[in-house]
Order: sequence, then structure tokens, then C-alpha cells
Amino acid sequence: MCDIDLFLTFIFINLTAKKFLKMYDVEDWNNYLIRAFIPLDILLILFIIIGVTGNVLVIYVYGFKMKNINDGQYFIPYLAVADLLGSVICPLFGLSMTLMPMTYEYDALCKLGWVFGSVTTLMSIFLLVTIAIQRYLKICRRKGPRMTLRWKKILMMCALLFSAVIGGTSVFTKGSIPFHHLNRNVTGQICGTKAGTLSVVYDGVLGVGAIICCGLLIVPYCLIARKTHKYLIKETQCELQKQTETRNKITENQTKEHSISTPEQSDLEVKASKLKTRENQTIRYSVSTLDTEMQSENDITLQDNEELSNNIALDRENSSMRNNRNNINEQPHKLRQTNRRIISQVTKIFMIISFIFIICYIPKIIIIILETASTTFWENATDFERLVLMFVHQGYILNNIANPLIYTFFDEKFKTEIKNIFCHSIFSKTIESN
Repeated sequence: MCDIDLFLTFIFINLTAKKFLKMYDVEDWNNYLIRAFIPLDILLILFIIIGVTGNVLVIYVYGFKMKNINDGQYFIPYLAVADLLGSVICPLFGLSMTLMPMTYEYDALCKLGWVFGSVTTLMSIFLLVTIAIQRYLKICRRKGPRMTLRWKKILMMCALLFSAVIGGTSVFTKGSIPFHHLNRNVTGQICGTKAGTLSVVYDGVLGVGAIICCGLLIVPYCLIARKTHKYLIKETQCELQKQTETRNKITENQTKEHSISTPEQSDLEVKASKLKTRENQTIRYSVSTLDTEMQSENDITLQDNEELSNNIALDRENSSMRNNRNNINEQPHKLRQTNRRIISQVTKIFMIISFIFIICYIPKIIIIILETASTTFWENATDFERLVLMFVHQGYILNNIANPLIYTFFDEKFKTEIKNIFCHSIFSKTIESN
């Protein structure tokens, strides 16, 4: 009987020790990862600060300060709202995963984070695709269909609906799941993708959709760049042709001036000699009647007026030739200014935004493909590899905070409004302090 009691006690102590050791290993591993993720936590907090500040300024300036918003700037405030939500929700969700890397037991929080993060991200993507199509229709299909205000609102509602449907589906594929580390032989809880066919299909659809969206961003802007390049070449040829025609006209004017100047000079000399002869006649012979005296004075006055008008005509012709020469010298400068105005500033801005979006999301797309291809992708990764993958995985948030910086660098109106806001605030603080 005593042997049985000792045996049961030994089994109980052994199981308790194993359970305690297992819990200790999980907590120790969790604390180790928390310390390792501190640089990422700092980066995510900076993302929140920069994203909120920048996107609030964009919404305020484009939504309330700028009265005359052109056709291409219509989507900017709505894109800024999506970026503002994304710059808050996505970093906070990332912080929840870095602060509970192996003890993420809150399934509802995990699902909500995935849903709201996916909705804001997809909303930004659909808006960028809509903007790319709108720019393509405006520049490459000038005689084709236009995106009217009604269609813009319809596309906005469709983008919101699709984002909600696709993002809401992640409720069934994401959640708190067990995570088993092969080397440590311990199991924790993480926020990730549930195993199953639905998750594989969902991730596959997201991956294919992301590739299609990248194509819808790349192709329209490539066509826009091609159209713009052709237009620039055509404009350059037209300007060169105008310069050639102007030079030919100046050469013709110079030839005419040279051919006309000699007869005019001879006529002037003859007229001057006649004037001298008449003056001598006036001195030699006295004219007693008033009519003949006035007639001679009128003749002399007419001769002076003709000489003066000829001189004025020559001066005008010379000045026009000088102006033509100056115009030729100014042609290259005007050509450069025209070329800079050809590409719309709004198109430039959205091309850069789309390019940054693709760069930020390519690593995330690759990780989604790897997760779909291998169900043990995260389990097989070492601690260092997991740290690097988490940095890369959260890099897509840069897309939400980069847009205000792009507007600041490339939109002069936005830059001017920002300067006015800061100058006004500094001036107000100075007055209050005095």
C-alpha cells in the first residue's frame, strides 16, 4: 500500500514539475521576445505620432483650407482619413503582438485588430487604384469617358463596401492560436492565422488581389508616362520648328532692311540738297506776298516731317529685330518651363505615392505567400528570424505615414498652407507671452 502511495506521489510531483517548468519556459521566452521587440515598439510609436500629425494636417488643409480643389485632388482628404485610421489601428495592433508575443490569449482583440487593420489597408489600396484609373482617363483618354463627381462617389462607396467585406472575412480565419516551438519544445499563444482550408483560400485570394492591385497601379502610370514622353517629344519638335521659322523671318527682315536702306539714304540726300537749294533761293529772292511765304514754309515743314517719319520707321524695325533676337534666346528657357508644366503636379504626387505603396507592400505579400505555402512557416523560424520578419511585416505602415511627407515636398500650395499655419501659431504664442 505504501509503495502505491509513493508511486502516485512521484507521478503527481513529476507532472507538477513538468507543468511548472513548461510555464516558466513560456514566460521566460515571452519576456525575452518582449525585450527583443523594444526597437520595433519604439518605431511603431513613432509611426503613430507622425501618421496622426501628418494626416490630420492633410485633412485640415485639403478639406477646409483649400477652397479651389481641382479634379485630381478630390480623393486626397478621403485617402488621408484612411491613412489616419491605418496609422493608429495598425501600429496599436502591432504593439499588442509585440507586447504579448507568446501569451496572446485575447481572441476577440486579435480578431478586431485584423478586421480593422485589413479594412483601413484595403480602403487605401482601392482609393489608390481608383486614383490611378482617374488619372489615366484624364491624360490618356481625353476624348473618352470622364470620371464625374457622381462616379467618384459611387466608387468611394464601392471601395468602402469591398474593404468591409474582405476585411470582415478575417474574423473566420484569424484569432489566438497555439504556437509550438520545435527547438524549445514549448507551446504558447499567438495572434495569427488559423489552420484550415478557409484560411488558405482567404490568404490566397488576398495574395492574388494584392498582385492585381499592384498591376492596376503600375500599368496606368506606365501608360501615362508613355503618353507624356510622346507629348514632350512633340512639343520639343514644335518649339524647334518655331525657332527655325523665327530665325528665317529675322534673316528675311535683315535682307529687306539692307536692300531698302540704300535707296532711302539716297532719297534723303536728294531731298536735303533740294532743301538747301530752296533755302538759298529764299535768301536770294525776297517774296513780298504772304501766301508765297506760307507756301514755302509749309514745303519745308513737310520735308522735315518725311525725314522724321523715315527715321522713326527705321528705329522701329531695328527694335523689332532686337526683340526677335531676345525671343530666340528665351526659347530654351520657355521650353523648359513648358515641359515642367506638362506633367500634372497631381499626377506626379500620386505616381510617387503608388510607387511607395508597392515598395511597402511587396515584403508583406511575400510573407503572405510563404505563410500560405507552409503551415509551419513561423514555427520553423528562429528568434532572430522572427524578429526580422516582424520588422518587415510591420513595414507596410510606412505607406500610411509617407503621404503627408510627399504632399509637403511636391505640392507648393500644401507647403504654403503648412507654413502659414505654423507661422500663425508662433505669432499667436509670441503675442500671448508678451
